[in-house]
Amino acid sequence: MYLSLGDSAEETDLTVVYQAAANGDVNTLTAVIREDPSILECCDSEGCTPLMHAVSGRQVDTVKLLLKMGANINIQDACGRTSLSLATYMGWLEGCVSLLRNGAKQNIPDKNGRLPLHAATAEPDPSSILEIPQEICSHDSSMLYFP
Repeated sequence: MYLSLGDSAEETDLTVVYQAAANGDVNTLTAVIREDPSILECCDSEGCTPLMHAVSGRQVDTVKLLLKMGANINIQDACGRTSLSLATYMGWLEGCVSLLRNGAKQNIPDKNGRLPLHAATAEPDPSSILEIPQEICSHDSSMLYFP
Protein backbone atom coordinates (compact mmCIF):
# COMPACT_ATOMS: atom_id res chain seq x y z
CA MET A 1 0.00 0.00 0.00
CA TYR A 2 1.56 3.27 -1.14
CA LEU A 3 0.59 6.94 -0.87
CA SER A 4 1.80 9.40 -3.47
CA LEU A 5 3.15 12.60 -1.94
CA GLY A 6 1.98 15.58 -3.97
CA ASP A 7 3.56 16.27 -7.33
CA SER A 8 6.80 14.52 -6.46
CA ALA A 9 7.61 11.04 -7.66
CA GLU A 10 8.08 10.05 -4.03
CA GLU A 11 5.70 7.52 -2.57
CA THR A 12 5.29 6.52 1.04
CA ASP A 13 4.95 2.85 1.89
CA LEU A 14 2.10 2.94 4.39
CA THR A 15 3.12 -0.47 5.73
CA VAL A 16 6.28 1.21 7.01
CA VAL A 17 4.14 3.92 8.65
CA TYR A 18 1.91 1.37 10.40
CA GLN A 19 4.93 -0.65 11.57
CA ALA A 20 6.63 2.51 12.84
CA ALA A 21 3.50 3.39 14.81
CA ALA A 22 3.17 -0.10 16.30
CA ASN A 23 6.88 -0.21 17.20
CA GLY A 24 7.13 3.33 18.58
CA ASP A 25 9.47 4.65 15.88
CA VAL A 26 8.63 8.31 16.45
CA ASN A 27 11.48 9.59 14.25
CA THR A 28 10.15 7.85 11.14
CA LEU A 29 6.57 8.87 11.91
CA THR A 30 7.46 12.49 12.54
CA ALA A 31 9.42 12.78 9.29
CA VAL A 32 6.75 11.13 7.16
CA ILE A 33 3.83 13.02 8.71
CA ARG A 34 5.59 16.38 8.41
CA GLU A 35 6.04 15.61 4.72
CA ASP A 36 2.35 14.69 4.33
CA PRO A 37 -0.01 15.20 7.30
CA SER A 38 -2.80 13.32 5.50
CA ILE A 39 -0.98 10.11 6.46
CA LEU A 40 -2.50 10.54 9.94
CA GLU A 41 -5.88 9.55 8.50
CA CYS A 42 -4.75 6.79 6.11
CA CYS A 43 -6.31 3.43 6.85
CA ASP A 44 -5.07 -0.08 6.23
CA SER A 45 -7.28 -2.86 4.84
CA GLU A 46 -9.00 -3.21 8.23
CA GLY A 47 -9.64 0.52 8.53
CA CYS A 48 -6.91 1.08 11.13
CA THR A 49 -5.02 4.37 11.22
CA PRO A 50 -1.46 4.92 12.46
CA LEU A 51 -2.98 5.91 15.83
CA MET A 52 -4.75 2.56 16.07
CA HIS A 53 -1.52 0.77 15.23
CA ALA A 54 0.25 2.71 18.00
CA VAL A 55 -2.51 1.65 20.41
CA SER A 56 -2.22 -1.97 19.28
CA GLY A 57 1.53 -1.80 19.93
CA ARG A 58 0.96 -0.23 23.37
CA GLN A 59 3.14 2.73 22.40
CA VAL A 60 1.91 5.51 24.69
CA ASP A 61 4.53 8.06 23.58
CA THR A 62 3.64 7.39 19.94
CA VAL A 63 -0.07 7.76 20.74
CA LYS A 64 0.65 11.14 22.34
CA LEU A 65 2.79 12.23 19.38
CA LEU A 66 0.16 11.26 16.81
CA LEU A 67 -2.54 13.10 18.76
CA LYS A 68 -0.32 16.17 19.04
CA MET A 69 0.22 16.04 15.27
CA GLY A 70 -3.54 16.03 14.68
CA ALA A 71 -4.67 12.40 14.48
CA ASN A 72 -8.44 11.93 14.74
CA ILE A 73 -8.88 10.28 18.12
CA ASN A 74 -12.44 9.09 17.49
CA ILE A 75 -12.14 7.63 13.98
CA GLN A 76 -13.56 4.11 13.65
CA ASP A 77 -12.07 1.07 11.92
CA ALA A 78 -13.98 -1.33 9.65
CA CYS A 79 -15.57 -2.96 12.72
CA GLY A 80 -16.56 0.40 14.19
CA ARG A 81 -13.92 0.31 16.93
CA THR A 82 -12.18 3.47 18.06
CA SER A 83 -8.67 3.68 19.50
CA LEU A 84 -10.26 3.74 22.96
CA SER A 85 -12.18 0.54 22.20
CA LEU A 86 -8.97 -1.14 21.05
CA ALA A 87 -7.13 -0.05 24.19
CA THR A 88 -9.92 -1.33 26.43
CA TYR A 89 -10.12 -4.69 24.64
CA MET A 90 -6.38 -5.03 25.26
CA GLY A 91 -6.74 -4.09 28.91
CA TRP A 92 -4.22 -1.28 28.38
CA LEU A 93 -5.00 1.13 31.21
CA GLU A 94 -2.21 3.61 30.40
CA GLY A 95 -3.48 3.90 26.83
CA CYS A 96 -7.08 4.34 27.96
CA VAL A 97 -6.08 7.12 30.33
CA SER A 98 -4.03 8.90 27.65
CA LEU A 99 -6.83 8.66 25.08
CA LEU A 100 -9.51 9.82 27.53
CA ARG A 101 -7.39 12.77 28.66
CA ASN A 102 -7.01 13.77 25.02
CA GLY A 103 -10.71 13.75 24.24
CA ALA A 104 -11.60 10.19 23.26
CA LYS A 105 -15.36 9.75 23.34
CA GLN A 106 -16.50 6.75 25.33
CA ASN A 107 -20.03 6.69 23.90
CA ILE A 108 -19.20 5.56 20.34
CA PRO A 109 -20.47 2.00 19.78
CA ASP A 110 -18.80 -0.44 17.42
CA LYS A 111 -20.79 -2.25 14.72
CA ASN A 112 -21.96 -4.79 17.31
CA GLY A 113 -23.28 -2.03 19.56
CA ARG A 114 -20.51 -2.41 22.15
CA LEU A 115 -19.08 0.64 23.87
CA PRO A 116 -15.53 0.87 25.22
CA LEU A 117 -17.00 0.19 28.67
CA HIS A 118 -18.29 -3.17 27.37
CA ALA A 119 -14.89 -3.89 25.85
CA ALA A 120 -13.26 -3.35 29.23
CA THR A 121 -15.30 -6.17 30.74
CA ALA A 122 -14.04 -8.59 28.06
CA GLU A 123 -10.49 -8.39 29.45
CA PRO A 124 -9.59 -11.54 31.44
CA ASP A 125 -7.35 -9.59 33.87
CA PRO A 126 -9.57 -8.98 36.94
CA SER A 127 -7.81 -5.73 37.86
CA SER A 128 -8.60 -4.26 34.44
CA ILE A 129 -12.26 -5.13 34.84
CA LEU A 130 -12.36 -2.63 37.70
CA GLU A 131 -9.76 -0.03 36.73
CA ILE A 132 -10.67 0.64 33.10
CA PRO A 133 -14.43 1.13 33.64
CA GLN A 134 -13.66 3.42 36.58
CA GLU A 135 -11.37 5.48 34.36
CA ILE A 136 -13.94 5.61 31.56
CA CYS A 137 -16.74 6.60 33.92
CA SER A 138 -14.62 9.24 35.63
CA HIS A 139 -14.43 11.09 32.31
CA ASP A 140 -18.19 11.08 31.68
CA SER A 141 -20.66 11.30 34.53
CA SER A 142 -23.53 10.40 32.16
CA MET A 143 -22.12 6.85 32.09
CA LEU A 144 -22.94 6.54 35.80
CA TYR A 145 -26.72 6.47 35.37
CA PHE A 146 -28.23 3.23 36.60
CA PRO A 147 -32.05 3.02 36.18
